[in-house]
Amino acid sequence: MSGLSGASGASGASGASGASGLSGASKFIKRPDDKALKQKIEQLKIEIKQLDEQNKDLNDKISNLQIEPKILNEKNQLNNRLKSLISKQSNLKNERNSINDQIKSIDNSMKKKILEIQQQTSKNNFKNVGEIDSRINYLDNLIDSGNLKLAEERKFVKEMSSLRKLKKDFGGIEKIQQLIDEDKLKIVELKQKLNSTHNKELNNQFESIQKKLDEINSSNKSITSKRDGLYDKRNEIKKQKDLKYNEIRQLRKEFDEKFANFKKQMDEKRKLEEEEFKKKQLAEKQEKKKKLAEKELADASIPAFTTEINSIHNLLSYFDPSYVKPIKNKTQTNGKLSSSSSASSSTTNTNTNSRTIEFPQDFVVVKKKQEDFFSGSKGKKQAKNLSKKKQNKNFTVAPEIVVALSDLTISFPTKEEDVPETIKVLKETLTALEDKQEEQTKTNIERARARIAKLEDEENEDDEEETAEETAEAQDEEKVQVEN
Repeated sequence: MSGLSGASGASGASGASGASGLSGASKFIKRPDDKALKQKIEQLKIEIKQLDEQNKDLNDKISNLQIEPKILNEKNQLNNRLKSLISKQSNLKNERNSINDQIKSIDNSMKKKILEIQQQTSKNNFKNVGEIDSRINYLDNLIDSGNLKLAEERKFVKEMSSLRKLKKDFGGIEKIQQLIDEDKLKIVELKQKLNSTHNKELNNQFESIQKKLDEINSSNKSITSKRDGLYDKRNEIKKQKDLKYNEIRQLRKEFDEKFANFKKQMDEKRKLEEEEFKKKQLAEKQEKKKKLAEKELADASIPAFTTEINSIHNLLSYFDPSYVKPIKNKTQTNGKLSSSSSASSSTTNTNTNSRTIEFPQDFVVVKKKQEDFFSGSKGKKQAKNLSKKKQNKNFTVAPEIVVALSDLTISFPTKEEDVPETIKVLKETLTALEDKQEEQTKTNIERARARIAKLEDEENEDDEEETAEETAEAQDEEKVQVEN
């Protein structure tokens, strides 16, 4: 049961993923019921234990059904003697087979020799050397009688010469015949030996022992029959146990397959949840960047140097109570900012012999949020206080004024005589900022838009990379399936 351990952990992971609210967690994957499996296996084990108890009872009964030791000892001795006789008979049988093989071999050899003699003797009418000698003596007597004609005598002399030559050839035949006679004697001897291997005494002993064994078995037939019945029952119990063990193995195998499939689905689900979580994080990150870029665009759309210009107006009002901040009606025509008070502003700059402050093209003022120095009646009150202070010989500047001038990189006046110069520098700075305002605003907007475009390009690249990764993973899965 390889899948029983660790299943709860997988189920817990499913619950944790479900809390995240991702779409992949909505699919519920049911874990295989190992409790039902354990119950089935436990029931089969109980049944196997019951079969073991039955088997034990049968073994006890078999032990009690024993033949008397004296009879059993006699039976064993008879069986041993019977085995010994069987072994001897087997040896005799092998010996007989060997003798028969020898007889057959000699007989085949003898037949070949006889055939050879027959082939040599078939060419003439003589069967042996004796017949040839008789013919030669007969012809010799005829020639010695002198009653033959010369032609007949020559004929018989020639025949005698041929017969003497034939007699020499028959010498080899006699040797073959001698070998044939020897083979006949060998066959006779082997047949006598073969007859001696048929031992009737062994057969009689075998039959006698078998008869005694049959009598013993017959007298104990009831015990043997009962024991055989018990053996059959024990074999049947063994078969039932094997079936139940096979059933347990099959249950575990099926559960392991289900659990393996469950783990596979859980892994796929976890992988899907991780991918969705990554996508969500990426989307949130991109959305955050997008909102930040949009905020930058919105901030960039505010006219440049607005804070600095407002600060200068407040400072001018502080140092010159008679100064009135111009009211501008800002409009946007063809992407350009215009002001109704530009003429008055230029006139003021001319009357004060203003000097022009040049800013570099990439000049960007760091904007800081400044407090309004004057608002409503408070400004009038401070203006009165300023006029009183001017009458005093001790000249002082409020700390917030010093900070505001420092942010604009303008030196603050240390005495009353320095105030006109400070007002002049403030107006020059105001004019320079207002002249640069439209161009700097456009630059800020272009930078913000470039930032947004860059974020959109990065988002598209991320989508392309994600699509490529998904395609590669799909191809790898298809490759694995093909290999399997």
